[in-house]
Amino acid sequence: MQTDPSLRYGWRGNLLKVDLSKETLQEEALPDKLMQHYIGGAGINARLLYDLMAGNPQADPLSPQSPLIFGFGILTGTAFPCTSRFTVTAKSPLTGIFGDSNGGGWFPARVKQAGYDHIIIQGRAAKPVALLIEKGKKPELVDAADLWGRDTYQTGEDIRKKYGDCESARIGPAGENLVKYANIISGTKRISCNGKAGMGCVMGSKNLKAVIVKARGTVPVADTEQFEVLAKRYRKIWGQGQAVFAHKEYGSLMLIAQNSSQTRIKNQQVRITPEQLECYDIDDIVKTYKTGQTACYKCPMACTQKWEVPEGPYTGESSDKLEFGHYTNMGPLLGVFDFPALVHLSDVVNRLGMDCVQFGWIMAMAMECFQRGILTTEETGGVPLNWGDAEMIARVMHQVAARQGFGNLLAESMPDILAQLSPEAEPYGFHTKGMSFTYNCTQAVAMSLASSVATRGADHLKGHPFAAMIGLEEMLEKIFGKGIPPEMLDHASPVAKGRVVWWSENYKMLMDSLGLCFVPVVASDVFGDPHLLFDEMGEIYQAATGKDPAGLFESVERAYQIEKCFNALLGITRKDDIRHGTRRGDEDPIHHPGMLDEYYHYRGCSRDGRPTRKRLEEIGLADAAEHLGKKGKLGEGEAPAIGDLIN
Repeated sequence: MQTDPSLRYGWRGNLLKVDLSKETLQEEALPDKLMQHYIGGAGINARLLYDLMAGNPQADPLSPQSPLIFGFGILTGTAFPCTSRFTVTAKSPLTGIFGDSNGGGWFPARVKQAGYDHIIIQGRAAKPVALLIEKGKKPELVDAADLWGRDTYQTGEDIRKKYGDCESARIGPAGENLVKYANIISGTKRISCNGKAGMGCVMGSKNLKAVIVKARGTVPVADTEQFEVLAKRYRKIWGQGQAVFAHKEYGSLMLIAQNSSQTRIKNQQVRITPEQLECYDIDDIVKTYKTGQTACYKCPMACTQKWEVPEGPYTGESSDKLEFGHYTNMGPLLGVFDFPALVHLSDVVNRLGMDCVQFGWIMAMAMECFQRGILTTEETGGVPLNWGDAEMIARVMHQVAARQGFGNLLAESMPDILAQLSPEAEPYGFHTKGMSFTYNCTQAVAMSLASSVATRGADHLKGHPFAAMIGLEEMLEKIFGKGIPPEMLDHASPVAKGRVVWWSENYKMLMDSLGLCFVPVVASDVFGDPHLLFDEMGEIYQAATGKDPAGLFESVERAYQIEKCFNALLGITRKDDIRHGTRRGDEDPIHHPGMLDEYYHYRGCSRDGRPTRKRLEEIGLADAAEHLGKKGKLGEGEAPAIGDLIN
């Protein structure tokens, strides 16, 4: 392992390759070109996946040859606040296309402090194993047979009993049994989830129960004085500023009030009633159930709340990872209007190690089909799928995680489930490219577009266009200059949304490559104290690495394009950037000129949604352009130069 910290700042300069089939572990220097062209974290992960699979993109995501890649941001493990983030990347077993998932906590900081930027895991172990990384020692594979079958919390506790003070990223029964949307759960001081794309399923397919790390320290930076000035500035903003009060008090559940009456229930059939919304009064919830909060490494915000039920049928039950995603996808979406029941369900899904978003949408589809007589108790194994029945929902969760009975069907992706049901069920299964997460077509139209075009399927985190969703004129003008179309500020208008989504995808890619948490950034941007855009993040990047930040926008454009190239090899085009499922009578404006067409224009794609040679060559991806061209997957047509698109 590289030992001279002066050779790398921010980066550790080390890549760990693990072959589980051969039981070999090899340390290599992280190539300079990757750091220069893809920054770190999610960006480098994307290029590594492309290089490893471009020769055989059709490979089964669960085959031993398919890689699982852990990537840790440049700022991760440093003293900079709110930067303990990591990305796990693989071909998704849920969607069959590009897949990644971002998480936080303490685990990523410790891996960087142990000396690694990225870990590539291939092969399949003959028996359950864990990867043990201890600072100052050679990594090793250790037996994990005694951990197999345990839930994510039990696994974390047993690992700490066996190995002492450490952090781990691990799977639960859902990952072991190859549920297509199984999570990776990490951390002990603060629980974190790498969800949605099925990275826990890939981990389970490799018989890898956990990655364990024992390390302390920090990551060297280039300009320690300037870095500390910046760290102190943002530590104060994110720890004491008005923008973060709601996050510190309510966590992501603050969004309940923001969405309020716009929330749609029971698989989005109707809007929530005032009486139903009253069951989730956020102030009452905090007063009655909140017992504390937890924080990621070096985070002054501590936005993850701890909950415990003081009375009723769930007395004594608790959850230390209940986010807005749990609320909306296992609460109103399933007809559950009871916070104690939600505490129960969130704890069950976390312990089983599966994504609450995907499970929620799949369960909601099944419940609506039951409501309409498309599914009966004969198909469900005698289980009535009634709205709001929390005990039934929890039982089905266990069936899914164990792949037993009706749960075995629901452990698949939405398209695969629908293919096994009556054609009548199809309108009630929402998904884009196999991933379920949808925004109303007439509200937050920019997010509806972002969710449709995201490289990993229906999504809210690959390119969160919050500035256009809530009409932040000052921020949008700072990004795009004066004279922006007024419709850009209108959340219900499809005009001028493609440009915002393109920029937002690159913006989020920079955060995920640096290892910077989205929550404090969006909090400060929304409240304007201050806007944290490319220039500001570039200043932090330069202090950390000593490198010129001038090419950051091009770097993240390159990283996002390589994700698009991976999907292009798999045949993803415009036809796939469309959400499936009934629109409940609303007209989807996706084909409005300000939506897909404008997005493809700015992203440098052809009208059918594929990367073009001109854009790829402009940003240094001539090799990918050549490869796509030979495969007949390259988009036709011209693309504007990036420099002409910013202002």
